[in-house]
Amino acid sequence: MGASLRRPLLLILLALLLCIFHFRAACAADDVAKEVKLGEQVSKQIEEQWDRVGDPVPVARLSMIMSRLLPFTERDLPFEVRLIEEKMPNAFALPGGRIYFTTGMLEFCRSDDELAAVMAHEVIHADRRHIMIQVARNQRLSIGALAIMIATKGQGAAAILTSLAQVAIMNSYGRDLEREADTEGLNMLDKTGYAPAASLTVMERLLEEEIKRPYVDPGIFAGHPKTRERVADLAEIIRGKGWPLERKKALHLLRTEILESEGRLSLRIDGLPVWWGPGDPGTLEILNRARVSIDRYLQMESSPFDVAVLNTRGSEVLKVGLGTIATEEDVLPGMPSLFVFRENILESLNKARSMHPVANYSR
Repeated sequence: MGASLRRPLLLILLALLLCIFHFRAACAADDVAKEVKLGEQVSKQIEEQWDRVGDPVPVARLSMIMSRLLPFTERDLPFEVRLIEEKMPNAFALPGGRIYFTTGMLEFCRSDDELAAVMAHEVIHADRRHIMIQVARNQRLSIGALAIMIATKGQGAAAILTSLAQVAIMNSYGRDLEREADTEGLNMLDKTGYAPAASLTVMERLLEEEIKRPYVDPGIFAGHPKTRERVADLAEIIRGKGWPLERKKALHLLRTEILESEGRLSLRIDGLPVWWGPGDPGTLEILNRARVSIDRYLQMESSPFDVAVLNTRGSEVLKVGLGTIATEEDVLPGMPSLFVFRENILESLNKARSMHPVANYSR
């Protein structure tokens, strides 16, 4: 074929490709618009049942967390988070990107990391159209037929809207969709700097609630794969990614501080004094070094056997795992011995674990 013929054909092909691209983009935009409209209809049903919280402070907190997650979504949806008055811990996503948190969930989560874990899970549900997929499965329809039926207010549309609300509120997704929300939610947490272990700590506390009150409506987790299975799955995913399984950041436990009182300085873990000495610059320097090391090496998952006073080259050293916390030379006059320091660290570790008892810290 001559060059004079190839060039017009290439131009025609390029024009066809551009037309297809614009057509698909227009269809995608139309699908998103329908999805958003659908979410707004379901949202009206939600807000007829629960009052929205007007206090801007907690809503701003949730919105800030969401804003850190959204750069890692696949679709450009008009995501929005709303807070409703309900003591049961719950969170759910609607078609089009609107996400609801209950006041109970806000109180249940112990840190922004845990709120982000719940938020990421629901953002993935919305981003990947999980609610539409699940309702289409339940109704034995294609997603396209489902959307057309609702948009045209055809037969059964009202019932399907109710079904959408039920799937959303009860989080009644299949195991494959939950697994995707768990896995991709964990990836999202890692990318944004939140602790992936927060997904696990939230689920572990829900398991604790189920053990304490097995007949209480589990809210957000109703219809999910069994909570114990999801705890195991989340731990498996985190380890499979090679991420450290460290719960303390998500739980706000094993927090250290140095306080001065009546001329004495004390290093504390969750408020419990573990080491102390005279209120002078030398003591402060030693306690600060110990504090940095505890923050780095002491974890909820640390074994009591990892906290040990060892004799190294004729000198006693307090270690947590491979990390040195303090040495014999750090013990100034008026300071407890390294053995007392060790016992106090273990007491703090046991106290922290008692605040989150369901976790299997040995794995």
